[in-house]
Amino acid sequence: MREQNEQRSTTNEQRLLTNKPESKFTTFDSNTLFFSQTSLPLSKANKSQQQMKQEVHILLGCADARDLNQVQIDTTREFIKKYKEKGIHIEMRVIRIAGSFASREAINDIKRTIEINQRETYGNFDKTEYYIHIQTHGHLDDQSNKDYISHIYEMNIVPGSPLNCGMLEAASVGIEIEQMLLEERPLVETPRGVFRVDTDEDIQRLLKDVYAHEGYLAGDWIRSIDKLRTHPRLQKSVLEQVIRTDPAMSRLNIKITAGIQDYSIHGLIRLDNGVPKAPFWDDVQREIRKRSEKKKGDLSMQSQKQKPLAGLVSLSDPQLSSRSLAAQYYFDLKGLENNGAYLANTVFNISGSGFDLPYAPFGPYANAGFFYGVAHLNLTDQMVMGYDEEQTERMIKKISKDPIMALTVKKYNVNLIPINQKTLLEKYDRVAEEAAEVF
Repeated sequence: MREQNEQRSTTNEQRLLTNKPESKFTTFDSNTLFFSQTSLPLSKANKSQQQMKQEVHILLGCADARDLNQVQIDTTREFIKKYKEKGIHIEMRVIRIAGSFASREAINDIKRTIEINQRETYGNFDKTEYYIHIQTHGHLDDQSNKDYISHIYEMNIVPGSPLNCGMLEAASVGIEIEQMLLEERPLVETPRGVFRVDTDEDIQRLLKDVYAHEGYLAGDWIRSIDKLRTHPRLQKSVLEQVIRTDPAMSRLNIKITAGIQDYSIHGLIRLDNGVPKAPFWDDVQREIRKRSEKKKGDLSMQSQKQKPLAGLVSLSDPQLSSRSLAAQYYFDLKGLENNGAYLANTVFNISGSGFDLPYAPFGPYANAGFFYGVAHLNLTDQMVMGYDEEQTERMIKKISKDPIMALTVKKYNVNLIPINQKTLLEKYDRVAEEAAEVF
């Protein structure tokens, strides 16, 4: 097992040095989730796959610590295997951003994911289809239609419920960030010069020079969710408009679904009347709801107020930085008991495919999510996870170079805990496919 990990690590080291993900579509092991990264010649692998269809499912989900549990992970893994037997290869990617906003940073992540997939799988499959699943979370009242296929006019959100998304108050978080900037008066270095943040005008200059945003911070750069039940549909509309006007994506026939995860029933509800059809996604979500009915005791933490143990800054590819591995590491670090299953409400996670680009700033909702986790959830332990030490180092550098995130770290004495997938795989003697979560 260790020899296999070392061989895989060498390959990944070469790939990560160039910041170009290696193709994961080489061979398929029926006992694992993903195509394994072996040394089988690509031409031979292609020959066995050319008759298969590929589906890439990209989840745009919330950073909330309750948004994932072991039932979801296990069910999705099982259905990936079932669909493989039907000649359909499934790839899952997850972008976690506070409030599930289709922001510029999220859109860039989606485009980057699609571009990488096209480069690395060209000729490998008979056909490729792309699905984007926008998922927020809220507490529906007893009068709501909680069937899997529903519609916004059949739903009502319980006001003030702790199960609702905290980004209903995102503008308030933005105001707190503004206040922090004015109180701490950081010295900011930008391509256009060095200045100290003393006034509202300085904040606008900061946004323009560093984050390429013309306008204000609270209510503009960072906006609140208007209504939870319409929020996923609004983000779907934003994405659809971007795709229509983007020549690289408009011809791909990308399908977008919109749903609300209700933690009180441990299940997703599609609020788009089931249009478009997404057979794999729908099969998985229906089965999760069925299994969750029998395991409500095990899932009790998901329906409680959000109170995670730590934060995690990671990449959107679970084979490069796995949330479940990070959680296991933190349990061991603190001497806490854990049976190896991923427990909901333990790790608050923001993720993105560009989080290892050290000189590119974080976007508004990555910053808002990080600040919210630290200031409101008291998550002063923040794990930073790349695939290897070098990638994690780039992620740490990115945090230090982002004026808002760096100030949050300084003001709240945040303990950045650098970890990496490669070391943890060796520590727990697990291969990447076993460690990788699916969303």
